[in-house]
Amino acid sequence: MDSSSPQREAIRDDDETQGNDDEFGTTSPVTASGNKRKTKSAAAVKKKKNTSTRSTVWNHYTRLKDNRNKCSCNYCGRVMRCATSNGTSCLKKHLGICKEHQTWVQSQSQTQHTLNAESDDEDGVQLKLARVSNEVVREATNEMLVISELPLSFVDGLGWKHFCNKVNLPKPHSRRTATRDIVELYAKRKSDLMQLISGNKQRVSLTTDIWVAPSTAASYMVITAHFIDDRWKLRKFIIGFKHVADHKGVTICSVLLECMAEWGIKKVFTITVDNATANTNALKLFRDAFNALGPECLVLGGELLHLRCCAHIINLVVRDGMLEVDASVCAIRNAIQYIRASSKRVESFDQKVESARMTRGSLSLDCKTRWNSTYLMLSRALKFRAAFDRMEVEDKLYNDHFQETVEGKKRVGPPTSEDWDKVEGLVKFLVIFYNSTLVVSASNSPSSYKCYNEIVTIEGI
Repeated sequence: MDSSSPQREAIRDDDETQGNDDEFGTTSPVTASGNKRKTKSAAAVKKKKNTSTRSTVWNHYTRLKDNRNKCSCNYCGRVMRCATSNGTSCLKKHLGICKEHQTWVQSQSQTQHTLNAESDDEDGVQLKLARVSNEVVREATNEMLVISELPLSFVDGLGWKHFCNKVNLPKPHSRRTATRDIVELYAKRKSDLMQLISGNKQRVSLTTDIWVAPSTAASYMVITAHFIDDRWKLRKFIIGFKHVADHKGVTICSVLLECMAEWGIKKVFTITVDNATANTNALKLFRDAFNALGPECLVLGGELLHLRCCAHIINLVVRDGMLEVDASVCAIRNAIQYIRASSKRVESFDQKVESARMTRGSLSLDCKTRWNSTYLMLSRALKFRAAFDRMEVEDKLYNDHFQETVEGKKRVGPPTSEDWDKVEGLVKFLVIFYNSTLVVSASNSPSSYKCYNEIVTIEGI
C-alpha cells in the first residue's frame, strides 16, 4: 500500500498527537505525574489556556473556537492537536511537508518587476517590485499624509484600517510613529536638498511674500527657491516659512540672510517681490550684506537683483482702472452679500432664477484685495442679471436693505440697468488682464519670457 494512503496518514496523525491525550481526559498509564496532571484545579487549566502564543508558528495556524486544544492549518485546512504541554514541534513539522505552505513561501520570495510610469526617472518609467514591502507601504502612507494635508489621526481611523485589511496591506502604524517618520523624512529631504545645492553650486532665484493670517493677525513670510538642476529641469522648493514681527525692511532683510545661511546658499540670481516700499529697502540692505560674502554671490554686483512681480503690477493697473466704475461694482457686491446672508434669501433668489428659466448656479463673493476674484464675481453675477431685476421688483426686503445706512452713508444699490451695462463692458475689458495674470502666475513652468507678450497684448487694448 502506498505510504500516502489515508490509513497511513491516520496512523501518522495518531502517533504525532498521542502525547496530547491527557489534555482531553483520555485514559493513560497511572503515574505520579499523571495523577498530578489530573488533579489540577480548574483555575490553573483556565489560566493555561489563556497563555499568549509567542511562537511564530501560530502565524500559520488558527485555533478552533469550540476546542482550543485543536487548530487548523491556514493553507491546507488540516486539523491537528495543539495542547500547550506538547509544544509546537509537530506543527512545525507539518509546515515542512505542507505543499500549500511551500507554494505560499515561494510566492513571498518572488522578485517580479513591473513598470512604474509615474517615476522621476529620466525616461519617465522605471522598474519596481510587484510585491510591496511593509517599509514601502509605511513610507507611502506618511507621504500621503503630507501631500494631502491629512490629520495624523487619519492612520488611526477605522476607514484607513478597513482599507488596509481589504486590500491585504500590512497593519497600519500609529499616529506617533507617523509623526516620528515625517520629522525624519523632512530632515532627510532637507539634507538631500542642501547637498544638491551645495554640491552642484546652484545659483538660485528667490520669491518671497508676507501676508497676515485673518484669524490670529500674525504675519508670516514665505521664501521659495527656484533653480535648474543637472537634468535641466525647473525645480522649486519652499525653504523658509517664518513668523515675522513686522513688515519693515530691516526685518525682511534679516530673515532672508538667516535663511541663506541655514541652507548654505551662497549664489543668488534674482529676488522677486511686490512693489511695497519695505521690500525695496529690504533688498538694498540684502544686496550690501550679501555682496560682502564674495564677488560671485550676486550677478553684476546685484544690479539686477530686485525684480518686481508682474502679477502685482497688473493688479495695480487694474485697480486704478476699476475706480471709474467702483460704484457699479459696489452695488452688485452689496446685492450678492444680501443674498448670501441667509438660507431664506438664497431660496428666494433660486425661485427667481427658476422663474426666469436660467441655469442654477452659485454666486461668488470677491476678496477686495484680489481683483481677479472681483472679475470672477462680476462675470458670474452677469449670468443672473434677470434674477436680480426680479428681486428688485418682487422682494420688498431686498429694496429695504439698500435704504439702510452704513457709517452714516446710504448703502450703494440696488444695481440699476446702467450699472449692469458698465459692468458688462468692464468684464470684457478685464478678461484680457485675467488671462495675462494666469500666464505670469504659472508656478510649474518658466514664465519670465512670456511677460513681454502679455505686456504687448495689454498695451494694444
